[in-house]
Amino acid sequence: MFKNKSISLIPKASIKVKIAVLFIVLITLSALLSNGILYFVFMNIMREQLLEDQQNIMLQSRSNVQNVENSIDQATYYFSTDKTIADILNKTTFDDIESYRDLNTINQQFIKYLDVPLSNVVSTYSATFFVKNTFPVAAELPTIQLEQLNKLPGGTGSNRFFNSDEAENEEWFKRTVELSGTLNIFYADQDRDRVYFAKQVRNPLILNTTNEMGVIVIAIDTAEFGKQIEASRLTQGTQLLLADQNNQVLYSNNPALKGVDISHTPDLAPVLQYTDIGGTSDLKYNQTQYIADTYPLKWGWNLIALIPYSDITDRLSIIFDIIVGITVAVIVAGISFTLLLSNSIAKPVITLANVMRNIKDGSTMDVFIEPPEQDEVGVLYRQFNNLMKRINGLVDDVIESGERERQAEMKALQAQINPHFIYNTLDSINWMALSKNEEDIVTMVSSLAHILRYSIKQPNEQVPLRQEIEHVQNYVNIQSLRYGDNFDISYDIEPELYDYLLPKFIIQPLIENAILHGTEQIADHGNIVLRAYTDGIVVRIIVEDNGPGADTELLNDYLDREQEVLHSSDGIGISNIHQRIKLHYADEMFGLRFYYTDNVMKSVITIPYKVSKKTLTEKIST
Repeated sequence: MFKNKSISLIPKASIKVKIAVLFIVLITLSALLSNGILYFVFMNIMREQLLEDQQNIMLQSRSNVQNVENSIDQATYYFSTDKTIADILNKTTFDDIESYRDLNTINQQFIKYLDVPLSNVVSTYSATFFVKNTFPVAAELPTIQLEQLNKLPGGTGSNRFFNSDEAENEEWFKRTVELSGTLNIFYADQDRDRVYFAKQVRNPLILNTTNEMGVIVIAIDTAEFGKQIEASRLTQGTQLLLADQNNQVLYSNNPALKGVDISHTPDLAPVLQYTDIGGTSDLKYNQTQYIADTYPLKWGWNLIALIPYSDITDRLSIIFDIIVGITVAVIVAGISFTLLLSNSIAKPVITLANVMRNIKDGSTMDVFIEPPEQDEVGVLYRQFNNLMKRINGLVDDVIESGERERQAEMKALQAQINPHFIYNTLDSINWMALSKNEEDIVTMVSSLAHILRYSIKQPNEQVPLRQEIEHVQNYVNIQSLRYGDNFDISYDIEPELYDYLLPKFIIQPLIENAILHGTEQIADHGNIVLRAYTDGIVVRIIVEDNGPGADTELLNDYLDREQEVLHSSDGIGISNIHQRIKLHYADEMFGLRFYYTDNVMKSVITIPYKVSKKTLTEKIST
């Protein structure tokens, strides 16, 4: 049947071209796309890394500036609550030497509370205390104006105390008094190189109506703040800005930005949206694209870093050149490799395609092609050869199968004659018994005839539950005549289940087991109960008997095919029931199980009611 034929195979060049073009396009697009993505990933990584590094440096710079801020707050607070200073301010003396000593004591306390904390964070500053003119000691102090403060020496030991008479008429002093203990930050006229911090001092230890001690003024060069933030410049082009509470730049490493009002500069204004919480924004200033990183400080100040995008792209130039070189090399190598690969891939495929194209009718079904290498294409060749061999075999099988089917139909028709003959013979015996009033024989023969008629029907046919019960009753009638009054059987069937369809012959074998292995094995009267009920999800049919019971674990293992044989019986009946149910309903959750509880042996059949498999699974799992 199987013969080898020589077939002329001419590969077509077109498929090689298609494969080559496809691979070249895929390699080119993949190289461009992957390397393009790689470049943008590197750019984003470097941008994020640059921002992260900048933010870490900015955090340190913010901490440095805040150290200055905290030192000013702490110095003014400790000075205002010193009892020694309060006592001297309230003291009245007419002794010049004692007055000199008191002033020197106040000055020393002033140095202790201001010079010590401030000198740790800044190197150039001046501090002055304007004593309220209502204190007796104020009469011994000189007066001074604001513009003269920058001429005060910054070292320790100098007299920093002045009478407030002359300063009280200046706007900065009035504003400080209005703020009543809140820091007043301002600039002197025509002086943008120093920042002044003024604060009204009150001491709760002074027992008068206002407890005002006076006003402290601290002047710090803006360059001192520049020292605190200069290290924040991560790249060469980064511009740093320290803006005050009025959004004016009090320091910048770009001199052109010093004194600029950010709120009135449209290019810089976008950073103001982050002055409360901090954040990053993109902006364009003086035709240059920047990433702006804003950090809020105390007193409404803000620290701002402007990082040019060019600083990021300059770092990527080397990576860009490398990626372009790799892309070109990959494309050239891919084209060369594709041209070589396309021929080796296309040739065996073309060969197989030509063979399949030649198979048009039964005249060319018997073919064989030599498999190429031991790869996937070789598998296709071998499977194709096996398929063609199988097809040829199936053609013969179809012919033989048709003949066997016709013979089976004849045998089936002949087999049906025997049951009908037996049934007709039993019917004749029944009429003879009736004519002689043999009631037991009539009952047995009639029941046997019904059983036989029930059995003649197709074994795989589904029947109503009532017919299966009638079959059980006929079987019980015969057994009752055999065993006499040795057992009774009762039925507990939900009415709605009488018309429920189920496979034939699944209950009678269980009744038989209940008699043979249950009630027959006890001396007392046997009781058998057949129950059937449903919960709307599944139907359970239960056969109970009061016999001695059995090893249910062994029986269930046998049904699950974990136990090969049963010692008490061959187990064919229960295995047949279990396997037929599983095959009929095609689900592992249905079948036959055995239980022994409270001296009652139970055989339980579980089959589905009219619901979906999902509902059945959920119900049975609970």
